[in-house]
Amino acid sequence: MFANGMAILSVLTANAAIAQSIEDIIVTATRRQADVQDVPISISAYTGKFLADSGIDTLQDLAAYAPNLTFTTGSQPTNARIAIRGIGSVSNNAIEPAVGVFVDGVYLPRSGAALGNLVDMQVVEVLRGPQGTLFGRNTAAGVLNLRSNDPGTEFEGHVLAELGNYRASSLEAVVSGPLSDSVAGRFATRRTEHGGIAYNQFDDRRVGEREDLGARGKLLFDIGDYLEIKWTVDYNEINSGGNIVELDPATSSPRFDATQTGLFGSSALTDDGRDHVINQDHRDRLEDEQWGSSIDLNYQIGDFTVRSITALRDWRAETYESVFRLPADILPRLTNYHTRTVSQELQLLSPSGQFAEYIVGVFLYDEDYSINQSFDAGADACTPLVFAVAGAAAAAACANASQSPAVASEFSQSLQSMATFAQTTLNFSEFFSLTIGGRYTSDDKDGLFNQVLPNPVLGSLFRAPESEPDLKSNDAAWTWLVTAMVKPTDSVMLFATGSTGFKGGGFNSEGASIALDSVARTFDSEESRNIELGFKSVALDRRLIANVTLYHTQVKRFQDRSFDGTSFITRNAGSRTQSGVESDLALRPIEQLTLLLGLSYLDAKFDSFVSASPLPGSTVAQDLSGMRPHATPEWQGSLVADWHSPLASGDLEWFVRGGLQYVGEQNIGGNTNLNPQSMEDGYLLADLRLGLGDERWQVSAYVSNLGDERYCQAKFDQPLGGAFGAIDAVANTTAQRCVLGSPRTFGLRFRYEF
Repeated sequence: MFANGMAILSVLTANAAIAQSIEDIIVTATRRQADVQDVPISISAYTGKFLADSGIDTLQDLAAYAPNLTFTTGSQPTNARIAIRGIGSVSNNAIEPAVGVFVDGVYLPRSGAALGNLVDMQVVEVLRGPQGTLFGRNTAAGVLNLRSNDPGTEFEGHVLAELGNYRASSLEAVVSGPLSDSVAGRFATRRTEHGGIAYNQFDDRRVGEREDLGARGKLLFDIGDYLEIKWTVDYNEINSGGNIVELDPATSSPRFDATQTGLFGSSALTDDGRDHVINQDHRDRLEDEQWGSSIDLNYQIGDFTVRSITALRDWRAETYESVFRLPADILPRLTNYHTRTVSQELQLLSPSGQFAEYIVGVFLYDEDYSINQSFDAGADACTPLVFAVAGAAAAAACANASQSPAVASEFSQSLQSMATFAQTTLNFSEFFSLTIGGRYTSDDKDGLFNQVLPNPVLGSLFRAPESEPDLKSNDAAWTWLVTAMVKPTDSVMLFATGSTGFKGGGFNSEGASIALDSVARTFDSEESRNIELGFKSVALDRRLIANVTLYHTQVKRFQDRSFDGTSFITRNAGSRTQSGVESDLALRPIEQLTLLLGLSYLDAKFDSFVSASPLPGSTVAQDLSGMRPHATPEWQGSLVADWHSPLASGDLEWFVRGGLQYVGEQNIGGNTNLNPQSMEDGYLLADLRLGLGDERWQVSAYVSNLGDERYCQAKFDQPLGGAFGAIDAVANTTAQRCVLGSPRTFGLRFRYEF
């Protein structure tokens, strides 16, 4: 076996002599530009070329490739959950995200605001583990650091066109170049759309369409040798027909089916719960719009750099959805989200290459966030639903009360945050360095929640009137980092890190079936502590790169999101631990072939969780201590094989690129009660691309989800399941809904560089 291994190594070494090296990737994870192999943290970095070659258009696409990164959405597309190492937060309620998303140094406050196109990216960095020193907001689990391309000094650009099944199309244009001797500009825009990916038997139409538009403009002012100013303006828009949510036949019951048929004449049950065929009211829509403007100023004072990032962002989303997803018009929900943020960051960076390299700074942040929500009665709410549940008198009272809205709530909060931070790296030698950093964060939140029932007969089935006009939450925390790095050789790095992260407390922003007092409507902050041991290596003249990190993370006072059958309530629970290993491997054994492997193993458990949500049909809280949390697959992995080869003559080159993405078995329920019905088997997705081109143009064909794998990205209990006979109180089971992943897609893409 040893001889075989030496033979393989000899072949790789011989082939490496004629192969091209794997490209350097420059990252800014430490707020300084550095090769990713020289940064002592667990990080995966993806260039804009990799994104384009792999057909990665969104962060949700990227999650299939990055070890220990997941990005899922619920019944509402904006209800996004970004998780690293199994730790994440459902967005767009008032929970702060556990994974911070930064675009060109500017923080996006809500994960739902990160749904759009990755337009004209230079590098996307996935930083795993708490980043509680250098990044400004709520990075208890990690950071997605997105950097778009800057204007250049030469005229360049490209156009891209794509056509695919489901009436899919895409157009992209980028142009960049000098505008004068001291000013350069860059403009990028991308528009994508597809038609309905599912068929609705209920009203005989296609559903699930989507259209995205993104644009970004940059001006770079080079004012002498000491001052550089970069002004960025961006705009993103999403119009969507919602996610496809099917009834899982394995969880349905004859009673639930008979109740629907008796009330509405048909059932939401279809022959196959994962075939993108539904039979229910689905008039879902999302209108999402955001814009931002930032000024990034770099000023040289001797060998020091002063950097200022000033940003304003505005995000609005309106969702309309059929909450109960039955073959009837019952209580459609309209929700309006609006957040506006202003941030200011100042940094002072010392010269590089010194014994002590340091950065100090201050971060100021202001956010106003509001959620206005209403439920209309719907044509089938009073009769037959209320009639069947409460009788003719109640149905008549329901019909005589307000129909639009039947229930209405408003939530708003204002946040003022201030942080100061400092980090220094002591370079004792070219083989050993020590990094120490710390941040102090202070958050002050004020909020209000108000819920009324204009239709008390109908509204009382699932909501209670409530008024909390003076909510307050104040947090202050120290977070720190210590990293020791050893380089026994120029091509090998070892590092050990201890760090902490912080996620602020806040308010429950959604109505409930019982009125919450000011204490129950407020939840406390969450804290994470992390230990990492890492190994990075470069071999065979940079034809082989191998990075491995072992980690152990503990989260205290984790913010648990429980479901009571009609609403979600967030509260602080016990503690949980995430341990595991993640690795990135890149290999170019010969010039034509590049192999990329990402693999992660996750061992997770609740250390203490003695009052977890009950199972369906039960009122008894569970003790889930020692159990594996939901949304924590044990194994995740991806493999990309890329072959480029010139034709026999001329400058043309053909290529084929195959990809595999694997996600292991996990509980994907929206509730943390670990209902066994919410388990999802592991699944494997395959992609294939092949094409032809030269330095200027390229035409390619692609297939995504080659095997048309049918899987759920999330599951949730049937809303108001008790009223519709969906709950079995003896077996503690209920009918569940599956939020489907994307079906097989294919198409053609043309790209031209100029």
